[in-house]
Amino acid sequence: MNEVRIAQMVDRFYTRVRQDPTLGPIFEITIGDEWDSHLANMRAFWASVMLGKAGYKGNPMAAHLRLPRLTASHFERWLQLWRETAAELCDAEGALFVQRAEAIAGRLLAAVNSGHQPPALVKFG
Repeated sequence: MNEVRIAQMVDRFYTRVRQDPTLGPIFEITIGDEWDSHLANMRAFWASVMLGKAGYKGNPMAAHLRLPRLTASHFERWLQLWRETAAELCDAEGALFVQRAEAIAGRLLAAVNSGHQPPALVKFG
């Protein structure tokens, strides 16, 4: 696993997300014209998750709590696209990518379902 593989994974995954009829509209409203910065941020996030690399400066929990009406089906669709992308791009490391994504999605969904409110000044990313 390295940063090049992470960048490939993130970029291909978000290409799929943007084209997806379920997730695409949510991301379009939320990200708008900020895709370059979002992708850079997601590459940094996944480098922190997969490699322990410093540099990610976001709060995924707050970002997801700000999104309207996320449901388990949204998270499952996100995971389905993530799994497909990992299967295409990764060998043995794909399983770890998927395991980490499943754990993160589970925590985010639990927080969304609990009705927690995000901090007031956290920006999506």
